[in-house]
Amino acid sequence: MWMANTRQLILEFLESKQICTAPEIARAMSMTSANARHHISILVDEGAIVEIGKRRSKGRGRPSILYTLSGHAQQHNLDQLSSALLDELLFGKTPGEVAQVLNSVAERFLDDITFTSSLTQRLYKVILRLNEMHYDARWEARADAPYLIFGFCPYAKILPEHPELCMLDTYLIETLLARPTKQIDKLAKDERGAVYCRFLIGKR
Repeated sequence: MWMANTRQLILEFLESKQICTAPEIARAMSMTSANARHHISILVDEGAIVEIGKRRSKGRGRPSILYTLSGHAQQHNLDQLSSALLDELLFGKTPGEVAQVLNSVAERFLDDITFTSSLTQRLYKVILRLNEMHYDARWEARADAPYLIFGFCPYAKILPEHPELCMLDTYLIETLLARPTKQIDKLAKDERGAVYCRFLIGKR
């Protein structure tokens, strides 16, 4: 599941950049060049992306292959499909039933996590797992309670139609930390204009 999620993020990155190389994808996805090339090879074999040329290296290294989305991939409707599936899954459900469904999804994401009693260790595991999902997550210590901050929202394109997905993120954090969690900033912007979401971690 995580492998497929990584390749979807690579497609989204290519959609925004139009053309890029494997090293650029590796840096953007915070992965090794070898791992990036592995995912790129699969996407090429699937016909989702294509090679369109090479970029000369500034040094003596080999030229970097340039990739872009194939015509087929550029016409994908994954956002619309995801939104339609959520509409069908949650249609007619009460707020309590919606919460139960999203909580079950969160637990499915985290079924291989082993827990510890230390909050600091749990925060460390939260950051590792969320960044495997490319949330660009980090945490900040505070005198009263820590903040958990996301620098990327995987659901941004369909969030206006499905704001309940923020609940999924909250349940992910609560399940990992075993602490009540409250979202206090949603797609806010910092002084540099970067978008973020912030969660307050409560006490037991």
